[in-house]
Amino acid sequence: MPLTFIDIERQKNWRIGLFFLLLLALYLGIAAAFAAPFLHVLAASSLQFWIVSGVIALAVAGLHFWFAAYDTASTVMRTLDAQPPDLKDDIHKMLANIMQEVHVVTGNHRRIQGFVIPSLSMNALAVADLKGNAAIGITEGLLSRLTRPQLETVVAHEAHHILSGDCLETTVAASLFGTAASTLEKLRSTTQGRSFAAPGFLLAWLLLQLSYLLNLFISREREYRADAAAIRMSRNPIALAETLHLLSRSWRGAGFIGSGFEMLCIVNPMATALDESEGFWADLLSTHPPLKKRITVLLAMARVSITELDARADARANASALKTDEPGYYAMNPQQQWQGPFTLSELGALPWLSPLTWITGNNSQNTERAWKLPPINDIFSARLLQKEKTLSDLPCPACRQSLVDTTYHGTSVFRCSFCAGTLVENSRIPRIIARTGPRSCTDRVTALARTMVNQNQLNHTQRKLSRGKIVIPTLDCPKCASAMLRCFYSSAHLIEIDRCLLCGYTWFDQDELEMLQCLIQNRIVPDIG
Repeated sequence: MPLTFIDIERQKNWRIGLFFLLLLALYLGIAAAFAAPFLHVLAASSLQFWIVSGVIALAVAGLHFWFAAYDTASTVMRTLDAQPPDLKDDIHKMLANIMQEVHVVTGNHRRIQGFVIPSLSMNALAVADLKGNAAIGITEGLLSRLTRPQLETVVAHEAHHILSGDCLETTVAASLFGTAASTLEKLRSTTQGRSFAAPGFLLAWLLLQLSYLLNLFISREREYRADAAAIRMSRNPIALAETLHLLSRSWRGAGFIGSGFEMLCIVNPMATALDESEGFWADLLSTHPPLKKRITVLLAMARVSITELDARADARANASALKTDEPGYYAMNPQQQWQGPFTLSELGALPWLSPLTWITGNNSQNTERAWKLPPINDIFSARLLQKEKTLSDLPCPACRQSLVDTTYHGTSVFRCSFCAGTLVENSRIPRIIARTGPRSCTDRVTALARTMVNQNQLNHTQRKLSRGKIVIPTLDCPKCASAMLRCFYSSAHLIEIDRCLLCGYTWFDQDELEMLQCLIQNRIVPDIG
């Protein structure tokens, strides 16, 4: 009769305890082997030798254990360049929410941090240390491919490793393996190539292999137990089966996740034929149980066949392929060059995007101003809400964005944050001009005013000669929505403005109000008649 996950959870932990007693014995043996030459003990069987060696071995083993396990969680996450979830990212936020749910389900017995590993591979791991830190890391590749129920089972699987304490044991085991490897390298360098003949090296090498085999066997057992706990917490065996099935056909991080971390992962990054084998040697040499067996047991619990699992995966892939992609947009930059295609979020990140930017779509031959496209116009509304606190109900006549109620030279005006135009009540214009000193005009505005007044003198002459045949586009008044009159401020001050004759407001495009101030204060006149 096949062994179920319920049966596995009910099994006693005596083997795991025995393996860690053997691990301690390995450290005692290594310490004794290194202590013997220094103590000059010739009779290896003497009681005095074993007492002294035992005391030294216990001290060395304790130090090794402490330094290997004290801050391992931070070290592993730092090595993998893992970062906390970005709460502004929808997928990362889903992981953060699931982490909170796991804390609630487990009664907040242990605070577990969630991390995202910046790798396209698909894997997950859990680490814990004696400092009290615990963390679950999930690669970006796996996080982006899983549904929420599937991600819940992965987090539950890794959380059980931490809550049960076997994560701490395996983390320490991985650290101890690295310590032993470093010891062997030092032996080679100090003996100048004669290390294979040294009894200490042979003993250390044999103990290292035995320690590694024991740790691998522990890893295989713990995955069965974590699968069982994940099913108990999530009540969704099919979601975990789908996840393992996806992992079996994907890159799991070989070459990115170090060989010393394979015991910490939900699946072995190095996919080998031995991983799918069973038996005594497979149990010793493989870091994880066969994925096929894990999936089979899960499917039996869900009463679903592997064929149905494949069919579900294909159906989801086909449904995803049939989804229409987010429309792409092309935008004309200030250098009059088309850029794109952009998604809406990418458009919103463009620093030069304004309501007056020309926009066209992938499947559209029409070109419109950005403010005329509702999805893009929402970008500007969001920008205003973040930047300004005094938005008015008046729309900009040029780009249709909300005008900002502000002050200019102590006088209330309405400004557009995008096209930099200004709406001023006619009675307030003389106040602004009167409060402008001759030195307040910049060189740029002064030069612009001189050029504009000369150009407008020519335009004024052409309008007279054309006798009204030139059609000038008009803007709608933000106050009353009637057409504004495009005209000069006065016959003596040839700065073009848009004036509403009904409600007594004047619209100045960018720099027009400043040019009018400069023109009047500096008494600038046209250079031509």
